Amino acid sequence: MDKIDFVLPWVDINDKNWRSKRSSFIDGYSQNMDAVSDARYRDMGTLKFVLRSIEKNCPWFNKIYLITDSQIPDWLDMNSQRVVVVDHNQMFLDLNDLPVFNSVAIEMNLHNIKDLSDKFVYLNDDMIIWNKLEKSRFFVNDFPVDYFTHGWIPRNKLFQALRDIETVGHSLNNVFTLFNENLAPYNIKNDSLYHCSYSRKDKIINFLFSNIFRKIYWMENWHHPQPYLRSSIIDFSNKFGDEMRKVSKNRFRDKTDLSQYMYRYWNLINGKFYPHKYRDGLTTNINSINSFDNLVHNINSSTNFVCFNDSIHLSDLEYELVSKKLVTLLESRFPEKATFELKDII
Repeated sequence: MDKIDFVLPWVDINDKNWRSKRSSFIDGYSQNMDAVSDARYRDMGTLKFVLRSIEKNCPWFNKIYLITDSQIPDWLDMNSQRVVVVDHNQMFLDLNDLPVFNSVAIEMNLHNIKDLSDKFVYLNDDMIIWNKLEKSRFFVNDFPVDYFTHGWIPRNKLFQALRDIETVGHSLNNVFTLFNENLAPYNIKNDSLYHCSYSRKDKIINFLFSNIFRKIYWMENWHHPQPYLRSSIIDFSNKFGDEMRKVSKNRFRDKTDLSQYMYRYWNLINGKFYPHKYRDGLTTNINSINSFDNLVHNINSSTNFVCFNDSIHLSDLEYELVSKKLVTLLESRFPEKATFELKDII
C-alpha cells in the first residue's frame, strides 16, 4: 500500500506549564531575541485549518502526526485513528535534551517517530494546502518531487556583514559547510540539473555550480509542504548522526543549528528525487497588515500552497488584527469540520 503521512510540529504558547518550563531555561539565551522572542511561537489559530486543508485537499493521506510538548488542541478528537499526537519524549532518543523550544532540534528526530511511513510530507502549522492535489504532486516513482536550483548570491561573511541574517540563515550555511567539507565534489546527473521545468536562469546557475563552483554556496528553496523519505533521513543520520545529536541538544535556536532542508539537499545531490519545479506556492514574512493583504491578493486558481508566516517584526497590535483577518479568510475557505474534530467545539 502506498502510504503517505503528514508531519507537523505545534506549540500552544498560552499553556502555563509550557511557559513555566521555557522561563526556567531561558536565562542563558535572553540576549538572542531571534531565539527566545514570543513571536517565534505565536499561534494565529491556523492549525485547525491546516489539518482541514489536508483532509479536504489530500484525502488520500494515511495519518497526520502532530508533534507537541504534552499539549493537545481542545478541538481534536483523540479517538480519531487518522491524527496521532507525538510527544517530544516519544521521538527524542536522549531525554536529557528535553524540554526543547527549538523546532530545529525537533527536526533532527523526525525519523524516530514510531510507525511513520517511509513517504511523508513535512509542513509547519502556518502552511495551508489551498487546492485539491494528487499524490503525484509530492511523490512520483517513489521519489519526492523536488527541484535543484543553486543560488546566485552566497550568504557568506560579506553578505552577513551587510545584512543581519537570522539563525535560520546561519543554520543553512552550516549545512552547506557540512556538505562541502564531506561530500564535495558533487556528481549530479544532467537531468537533475537541467530539467525542462527549470527556467533558463536556473540552468545557467546550475551549469556554473556543476562546472565552475563545484561547491554549494546557497540553494533555492520553496517554503511549503516538503516531501521526504524516512529511509533517506536514516541514511543521512548514519553519516551525520554526531552532528544531528549536537543540534538536538540546542534547547533554543542557535547559530550552530543545522536545518531540516539538509534532508532535501541530501536527496538532491544523491539523485533521490523526481525533478520538477512547480511554481504553485505563495509565502511571505507577514510584518504588517499591508503585507498580509498583498499575500491574499496574490492567491489565484493556480495557487496550491499558501504559507502565512508571521514575522517576528510584526507588532503585537497588528498581529491581533492579522490573526482575525486570517481566521475569517480560512473559515470561509474551509468551513466544514474535519472528521477528527470534536463536534461540540466551536
